[in-house]
Amino acid sequence: WSNYKPEKFQLRKWTSPSSHQRIKVPPRFQIPDGEGGALTTKSDSIYAIRSIYTGPRNYLSLGLLPMKDDNAVRPTNIVTRPDHEIWKIKDGEGARQWFEKAYPRMPFGKDGGMIPDEEWDRFAKAEGTRFPHCQYSPGMGISNDKGTCGIALVGDAIHAFPPDIGQGVNAGLADVVALDMALQGKDTGTGEDAAD
Repeated sequence: WSNYKPEKFQLRKWTSPSSHQRIKVPPRFQIPDGEGGALTTKSDSIYAIRSIYTGPRNYLSLGLLPMKDDNAVRPTNIVTRPDHEIWKIKDGEGARQWFEKAYPRMPFGKDGGMIPDEEWDRFAKAEGTRFPHCQYSPGMGISNDKGTCGIALVGDAIHAFPPDIGQGVNAGLADVVALDMALQGKDTGTGEDAAD
């Protein structure tokens, strides 16, 4: 195809506020209800448990995201800056002590604590992962010289966002709608018949 230009499909990256943030799953636990019992979370609700720390390298929020299965164990996620002090902890006892200080209302203590030592060790040794750069490809599609066949990129194939921005699925669906309109000969901005 004479209009094919490989450089159009080279990925371009840019840094967003969430690029390079790190994510890790801490040990599973129940949420104390303040009356000596434990809160039973609902799968369709979001929960955030804030630490007592407020600094950029020690603040932490434990996040429980919604799930479809009410009976599944709900993992908790932490998302931090790459230089957060939690990433320097390499042993389970150190992790337990850090959480005990950060969350004094939670039963993270060694004696009678709700998380076994093996889970603290697993957490401390886990490397976690990092959010990627945002990226996109400026070449959205190509076609043969007659325009009778071609390839169009949509969704993450053309642009990818870190998960915290919340635009990945939205942008992918908008791409599919725009492609459908273009295939019907409609203007993707107005929905009106496109000029030939």
